[in-house]
Amino acid sequence: MIAVALVTTAMLSGCSSLPPPTNELAGAQQSVARAENADADQYAAAELANARNALGRAQSAMSEGEEDDARLLAESAASWGDLALARSRAASTQADYDQRRNEIADLRQRLQLGADDAGPAPLAWTEPNVPANADAQTAMSQRLIALDADARLQGMASYERLQARQSVDALANVRKSDRAQATQVAQRRVETAELSARTEATRRDVDRLDRERSDLLVEASRQEAERARQEAERMRVEAQIQMEEAQRLRASVEAESAARMQAEEIILDVAGDQKSKLSAAREKEAALARQEAALTGAGSLPASKRDARGEVFTLDGTSFGSGKSTLTAAASANVAALGAYIAAAPTGRISIEAHTDGQGEADANQQLSQRRANAVRDTLANAGVPKSRMQATGMGETAPIADDGTAAGRARNRRVEIIVADK
Repeated sequence: MIAVALVTTAMLSGCSSLPPPTNELAGAQQSVARAENADADQYAAAELANARNALGRAQSAMSEGEEDDARLLAESAASWGDLALARSRAASTQADYDQRRNEIADLRQRLQLGADDAGPAPLAWTEPNVPANADAQTAMSQRLIALDADARLQGMASYERLQARQSVDALANVRKSDRAQATQVAQRRVETAELSARTEATRRDVDRLDRERSDLLVEASRQEAERARQEAERMRVEAQIQMEEAQRLRASVEAESAARMQAEEIILDVAGDQKSKLSAAREKEAALARQEAALTGAGSLPASKRDARGEVFTLDGTSFGSGKSTLTAAASANVAALGAYIAAAPTGRISIEAHTDGQGEADANQQLSQRRANAVRDTLANAGVPKSRMQATGMGETAPIADDGTAAGRARNRRVEIIVADK
């Protein structure tokens, strides 16, 4: 706003009493840098090139003592840079929107849902109807009025709209020699305001599509899990029927040793084959439960391994602040995802064992580890795991797994293990 006012004053008075345009040059440099950081070289190459050119000319004018020219060129560079930024953001946002729409269409088809009836993104717009004989200032004013009247864009790109309005209003008092350049700057400011407002609205739609996509992914995972459960039940019934048939064969050939041996071989083959199928089905069900937990929660499952105790998930020492018993936001999300997995999968009892390193007093470490074990238990309970199935134990510094004399070893010793027994 200050830059626009200073440039307007420059056009009216010749800048004889204005300070050197160092602020305007700094603002122009920032505008160009923002556009470059937003990949304007890819999406708005021409606008970015114009911004760089105007900035270079402004810097040259400044070094030659031509402060009036430097000020005007800096404003031109800033308006080109802001337009390049707006175009780049609009292009990348539209690409995000189209990608989300395509993903949602694929998911809806996969789930046999109806077609999505969402309208076009706000970036798909129609130019306002401006009379052909309107002068440039009137035409730009009407474009801003149309932008303000669009209910979808209320409250969006307020700063860009203000810059555009100031640039357009300033045309009424600008010097004739500067009018052409001032008009071009105002046109770029109006276009920047239009693009920025529609881009904000489209980004809001992208966020909405992200939520819809997540819901559809959860539903797809649930349907896949249900199909896996049905397949497991079908194989169980099939195995039972085949087992009964094998038993009938055994009874029918019991009188003859050779026939009995043949029946035993059939039984073993059938039992082994069905056991493998049921095991594979259970593994698939557990994997789908992991997917569902990850989709439902904001986090991901902690690292895990399997040993004689069952499946062991480990939270490392970064899951809590130093000396604290409150889970970090990321660790809390991961434990919540683990809770969703445990609630969905067929598992046995859960043991929570918290460990510290050997730094500090043993009693204090024991109490801290118990509080941390309790915090993990409570987070799992909030995610749907019954407390009656869980036991939280603070192990203190009694069970190190690495050399506690080194920082790396102490970091490994600070951990919480969640042991999920097989059902």
